[in-house]
Amino acid sequence: MSKLAVQEKAKEAPATLVEASRLVFLDPKKLQFLKHGATLRLTLESDRSFPKVGISRAFPLSDRNHFLSVRDGGDNEIGLIVNPDELSAENRQLIEEDLERRYLVPAVKRVVSAKERFGTVEWTVETDRGVCHFTTQNLRENVQRPAPGRIILNDVDGNRYDIRNVDELSRESQEILFRHL
Repeated sequence: MSKLAVQEKAKEAPATLVEASRLVFLDPKKLQFLKHGATLRLTLESDRSFPKVGISRAFPLSDRNHFLSVRDGGDNEIGLIVNPDELSAENRQLIEEDLERRYLVPAVKRVVSAKERFGTVEWTVETDRGVCHFTTQNLRENVQRPAPGRIILNDVDGNRYDIRNVDELSRESQEILFRHL
């Protein structure tokens, strides 16, 4: 087998557990983030580029300001940024915007309406951030119940809407909600 054939075969082979468990720490000085429309892009200095990346917190509850996971468009981890304070001001701003978008979860205060259409439900809700209109489909897969009385609705675009306490909703809101769940 030629050297090129061996290299191609190695690229196709799945990663072993040892390879998959290795953490890659990214050097903040070698990162360049760019925004293209709504898409965040990453270039690693003198190495490679990723046309679509997402940022998530490795420890969103216990250490939300450190250990940011950078993932490619296929949700594969590129590496971790240990301390985002070491990023340039421009890169830091782009990352903070992406994190704000990812972790933005409006709290539903009132369900105004919900209409079923062609296997989807079109919702109008009043949230702590204003009135929102969104569509859900396949509610069995897109409704989470993380605690008794709490419901999180996931829309077709991946946004989440948090009903923190169903009992605090008006009777009318509860009736609309449970008619469609």
